Amino acid sequence: MNKILIVSNLLRIGGAEKLLYEVVGFARANNLEPVILILDSYDREHYDPIYEQMNVKVVRTRISLIKNFRSPMQMLQSVIWIIRLRYFARKLYKSIHVIGLYNLDKVYHGINHNRRFFWNVNNAIQFVDRKFPYSAEYFGNGNDTIVCINKYQATEMQSQYGLDLLKAKITVFKLFLGGHDTN
Repeated sequence: MNKILIVSNLLRIGGAEKLLYEVVGFARANNLEPVILILDSYDREHYDPIYEQMNVKVVRTRISLIKNFRSPMQMLQSVIWIIRLRYFARKLYKSIHVIGLYNLDKVYHGINHNRRFFWNVNNAIQFVDRKFPYSAEYFGNGNDTIVCINKYQATEMQSQYGLDLLKAKITVFKLFLGGHDTN
């Protein structure tokens, strides 16, 4: 089993999307097969043809509010993915990577895996009162890892949530592997 699942919400041009591309490249360089799950976005976007050319599987579906689907096939695909994430993720994927902590609202309780990586792509300054808007519950599992793209994010998270609530491991991953080191 050398597959990893990468969960995100868009494949447009942007920082999180570039990070996803970097993670795909890192996975490939380490003999891992990435599968990308895009939540709630069905448009063809910037990175779709790039992943097609790389032979990376991209699945677009919704794992919440599936009752709003009008298409039985889309609803069926959603149900399959909900079951896959909740009951078979450990068997199907070596690890699960959620790009953007803002996607945790959609997937945190639905992914049953002991190797989950939550990639933080924002700094606290981007939010009201310079505080992350994420529930501390997301960071209370010691098996999970929060991956920060700069050392400031790690400091901000530790400062805001404290060691009592922040049980997940925190690590820093150099963003843009081929670029200038900002850490």
